Amino acid sequence: KSKKFIISAIVIVLAIIIAASMFGGKDKKSQYETAVVEKGNLAQTVDATGKIQSADTLALHFQVPGVVASVGVREGQNVARGQWLANLSLAELDAAVSQARASLNQKLAGATAEQIAAAQQQVNSAETALFNARKNLETTTEQQETLINNALRSVLNAGLAASPDEDNLSTIVPAITGVYYGTAQGQYVVSLYSTSAGMRFATTGLETTTGVVSTLTPIQLGTKGLYIQFPSLPPNYSDTWVIFLPNTAAPAYLASLNAYNAAKETQTQALLAAQTAIDSASAALDLQKANYDSLVAKPRDVDTAYYQAALDQALASRAKAIITAPISGEISKIYKKQGELVSSAEPMIELLSPHFEIEVDVPETDVIKLQIGDNAVITLDALGTDVKFGGTVVSIEPSSTEIQDVVYYKVILSLNENSNITIKSGMTANVLVNTDTRENVLFVPSRAILTKNNGDEKYIRVLGDDNKITEKTVVLGLKADGGLTEILSGVNEGDTVVLKILGATQ
Repeated sequence: KSKKFIISAIVIVLAIIIAASMFGGKDKKSQYETAVVEKGNLAQTVDATGKIQSADTLALHFQVPGVVASVGVREGQNVARGQWLANLSLAELDAAVSQARASLNQKLAGATAEQIAAAQQQVNSAETALFNARKNLETTTEQQETLINNALRSVLNAGLAASPDEDNLSTIVPAITGVYYGTAQGQYVVSLYSTSAGMRFATTGLETTTGVVSTLTPIQLGTKGLYIQFPSLPPNYSDTWVIFLPNTAAPAYLASLNAYNAAKETQTQALLAAQTAIDSASAALDLQKANYDSLVAKPRDVDTAYYQAALDQALASRAKAIITAPISGEISKIYKKQGELVSSAEPMIELLSPHFEIEVDVPETDVIKLQIGDNAVITLDALGTDVKFGGTVVSIEPSSTEIQDVVYYKVILSLNENSNITIKSGMTANVLVNTDTRENVLFVPSRAILTKNNGDEKYIRVLGDDNKITEKTVVLGLKADGGLTEILSGVNEGDTVVLKILGATQ
């Protein structure tokens, strides 16, 4: 009986435990797929497959067009890998690097009172420069208008003469003197008539006036500075003369017209230069104001990341204007001299190499990650994955190629050969290029990162100890291999981040 009692008691206890587990809990707890914010090293790589081929020569290009500023080698010279060979004009690129580095340092260090005062002085100077540029436009406009008027006056006064009408009965031609200071073009028609006081003339056309016919002194013709004098009294009142303004038949007319047209062209260029100076001064003022606002603003993590990226971009842009030897070899050809213009499609230097190279097609999504000089790990199908070779990106073609409706770019890598291993042209090569690395940085799975505000803001859902989710805005860094992304700021090491909400259980 005691054994039966013990067995019955055990069954009852088990039933109670099962019932409690099934019906006793009332709180719902959400179930999540999560990950932990970790700290470690990240790598970004690009992989591709190509063929081994002989590398008789390497055509080295600048990655941007420009003017060749310096060539540091000569044809026939042996150079070592990494040696500087040539560069384009670097003044603007160096200035951009200096400005980006100064901006980053300023953000990191914070602004002093002296720096703020200096920045304000720069703003004041830029405002003064803009004011002076606008005043210069006003002055230039007035000066050029005066020069144009003077040139036009020369045209209108070139070879002034009274042309007799072909029906005139006399051969008398009155002399026209003075300087016409009007701007209207046309003609004066001079006719004669008699009065009790003597013979007079009348004009029509540009002006309607009258005057005394004089053989002794010039008489004012109209109100625009011209005078008329007759050599003798005309015998006929029916004679008429025409004064053309301008006188296109005068020998001096063409030269005066050319000078006038040249003055108009000079005016156009002078006004354009003055307006360009205003635009430049206005842009400089905007830049100084932006620098001042940036200087006095309290730096944020996201601001620091931006200025670091700007410096990296400036350094990368500068590197594109410099050619260094991707491998050791002999300079066989230099295509451009100092001072000549070169495009990114034109070869600058030809480097002779006794080694092999690999040509691969890289899709457009990956080619932007590559830089000339990037190191690569190469394996050959013929030798297996245990045998590895080193390699270097030596050329990235600027033009694209479409393969089955996908855009690719041809990339050439040099192969660091092993004298103990036989390599033949045509072997299949597998290339893994290490494009970027980060050491001791925070990272999360890329699928933990969400966006809002039309993609402008990135955030991560952090799961707290109370099982509640908090959204935290983050600044992203390197998008690495393995579906991982570097986090510059916004979360801490050890935080639990939500990858996916699976649902809820009782």
